[in-house]
Amino acid sequence: MATKKSLCWYVSMVSIIISMVVWNSKPFITESISRNPVDIRNAMSHVKKENSQNVLPILNKQKKINEKYLVYLCDEKRDCGGWGDRQRGIVSLFILSLVWKRTLKILISTPCDIKPYYKPTKEYNWIFTEEELKRLRGKRNKTLDFMGIDEPLFDINLNSSEIADVLYIRTNCYHFLPIAQKYAKFLPAYLKNKGRASVFRESWNRIMIPTDKVLSEVMKIESSGVINSDAKKSGKELVCAHLRTGLTENLYYDYSGFPPVAVTKLWNYIDGHFHNKSRIFVATDHLGIRKSAISKYGTRYIGSYASNVHPDSMRSNLTLACRSQESAYVDQLMLSKCDVLIYYRKSGFSIHASYLKTEWRNIYSIMKNGKSTFSLEEAHYN
Repeated sequence: MATKKSLCWYVSMVSIIISMVVWNSKPFITESISRNPVDIRNAMSHVKKENSQNVLPILNKQKKINEKYLVYLCDEKRDCGGWGDRQRGIVSLFILSLVWKRTLKILISTPCDIKPYYKPTKEYNWIFTEEELKRLRGKRNKTLDFMGIDEPLFDINLNSSEIADVLYIRTNCYHFLPIAQKYAKFLPAYLKNKGRASVFRESWNRIMIPTDKVLSEVMKIESSGVINSDAKKSGKELVCAHLRTGLTENLYYDYSGFPPVAVTKLWNYIDGHFHNKSRIFVATDHLGIRKSAISKYGTRYIGSYASNVHPDSMRSNLTLACRSQESAYVDQLMLSKCDVLIYYRKSGFSIHASYLKTEWRNIYSIMKNGKSTFSLEEAHYN
């Protein structure tokens, strides 16, 4: 009899425990179903098949449903600016994505997709995955256009209930440094108390890696020509210049650039200040300047032979535009590897190349004084 009573007591206790487990589980399951019935059913069936150790990863995956995105957008609907403009916009949105804890994505489809030339780092995957694209269905999205307008980006609350889950922004924001300064308390240490060059370089190198396609072209140029040991000892073996004129052989656009008539004076400056056997790399949008450099330096000249044009202006000729875009990526990386860099100060393309240099020395900014004259000023960064 005692054994029978003990057995009944044991069965009753087990029933109570099971009822409590079911009852306490019910609110979680109901809440989850109300949010996303498809996902929770899949999750629960998965739990039944696996042991209890797999429950935690599934619940973490569920939380990602509410993930919000900040997307740099450059598409065919309007101009995006040149490569320098696009880099400014990307860095500005990267900083804001850290402030507002949104996932950064980058969509550049014009004139050509960026992905064959740049890829994400392991830390920040800015390419939408298939899983993320599926989750975008049904989410609120909005596109904001801040091309040429910086101020709204300073004060916009990207986590406001009025702002979409997926926020697309077109921008060429110049003021990524003031943004970093204003929101410094929300940013990691590597972006605090830094100058403009440091903020750009630290941000860019954390999100962007050139692909093998681009790096192989850079290596071909970098290893070409005869490297002189005496020039190398001087620390000025590779001298580079980026001379943007705004006067290409393919089109003209409104830009007050380096005056081609002053190019001989620049060659004289290089000859007078650097080793007479230094290799010379010149990136330019002007055929006459390129021919002048080849004629002047002969075998010391190692590039560039590319025809660089403004990406927004060549959408009608995609073959030429894509070739030019690739050469722009290659040229900028080459400029960042030079011992000496001379650049025209109004070009974001070459300014950013100078920011990306490993050592900030022997950088000279061309200051235009007139239609055919200029002076050089050494740049100092922090």
